[in-house]
Amino acid sequence: MLKVLQATRVSGYKALMGLRHLHSTQGGKDYKQEIDSALRAGQIVLVDLSSASTEVQEKYITRLCAYIFAKSMEKFTNDQTPEFIQMYFEEAHNIFPKDDKDLKNIYNRLAKEGAKLNIGISYSTQEVSSIAPSILKNTQNWFISHLNNKDELKVLEKYYDFSDFSQSIIKNNDVGFARVKTYSNNFIIPVQIDKFKDKD
Repeated sequence: MLKVLQATRVSGYKALMGLRHLHSTQGGKDYKQEIDSALRAGQIVLVDLSSASTEVQEKYITRLCAYIFAKSMEKFTNDQTPEFIQMYFEEAHNIFPKDDKDLKNIYNRLAKEGAKLNIGISYSTQEVSSIAPSILKNTQNWFISHLNNKDELKVLEKYYDFSDFSQSIIKNNDVGFARVKTYSNNFIIPVQIDKFKDKD
């Protein structure tokens, strides 16, 4: 906040006008508490930060994940079963960057300890090589439909037996066709995923 005020060279409420788009008159509680409560009640919550700056996205999502993790850990350490929460991250290479070596950051902790807290993580990316290695090592279920280049395939081949499928992944771009490796299955299997249709 101090940096914002110093950078603007204005004082009073005018210094905060640039942050007006981040606020709502409808908010009563901390966003982390509201989202956590909704998730624990079994509701689906979509957090769309696509129009926010990269810095705002990073801060909001990191704080939210840390809050949810802490609440689940609190239940776990008090001998209670935490509610199941599934998190989904798009453009994961922006959230779990390869150069992040801090094994204590919230995303690495979610990947390593999330299962015991009933927290699952799903993420999507076309840049496997840009994901932190510690996240990739803890990924249990893989759905590979298309990758952009051979460099991405080289990274993928380090995990399980994707090398058997690497040529077909790069050559074929069949809509809905994926190679799937799940935690409960020892083998990678080819799967044709049906198009989602509205039920009449």
